[in-house]
Amino acid sequence: MINHNNQKGQIVWNYDFAFTTFYEVETDAIEHLIPKPLTPVEVAPGISLFSLIAFNFPEGALGSLPEFQELILSLIVTPDLSRGVPKSAMYILSLGSTNQEHLDHCVSYYKLPVFGQFSRVNVQHDPYAVEYEDHQGPIVSMKNIHSHPEYSEGERYFQAFVKDAGDVYVADVLMKGNLFEHQQAGEAGKLWNHPFFQGIDVDGVEPVTYMQILNKPGSPGQQFYPRPEKFT
Repeated sequence: MINHNNQKGQIVWNYDFAFTTFYEVETDAIEHLIPKPLTPVEVAPGISLFSLIAFNFPEGALGSLPEFQELILSLIVTPDLSRGVPKSAMYILSLGSTNQEHLDHCVSYYKLPVFGQFSRVNVQHDPYAVEYEDHQGPIVSMKNIHSHPEYSEGERYFQAFVKDAGDVYVADVLMKGNLFEHQQAGEAGKLWNHPFFQGIDVDGVEPVTYMQILNKPGSPGQQFYPRPEKFT
């Protein structure tokens, strides 16, 4: 089991808004995007998951950077259980931010697949929702679909996989905060076909939400994210 208090190269990110939605997607639509030996997790025959994670990082979350927002697209893959049992294992496919220095750090330190910089982000606390777009147009409008969230202090362990120069890397990521998760069905917003989605066809299809994880808006949380190590 990973000791999250003693990981090499770990950086602690302080956030005040974190919102994850897991969407169902046909396995055939995303399987070719996942490098071996990783494999997609299926929640039903032929149905896999991808996730969108929206963050707001206040001023000082990364050195002297001002407040900025981030959006991460991941495909949900089979975890490496020798490292522990995560909430989910994610192959990170695309990452954007409102701050270029943050993007540069994501590439150099975490080997993350940076897409680019957003031109407009709208983070709302009530109703709980986010919107992202860039110069090419809108990307996502995402909202909480649970009418009565009940937050409690807790933590979630994730495995974050990335690919760099033909090799797969992994990091054991821990999120702590005042959290709430649910699997209530409902209409969670809209996704637009956009290069951020790396060819996944999302336009015109009402996305089916599988699960949402919310941080209580305005409540401080922490993400413990070590430097990734080679997996293959």
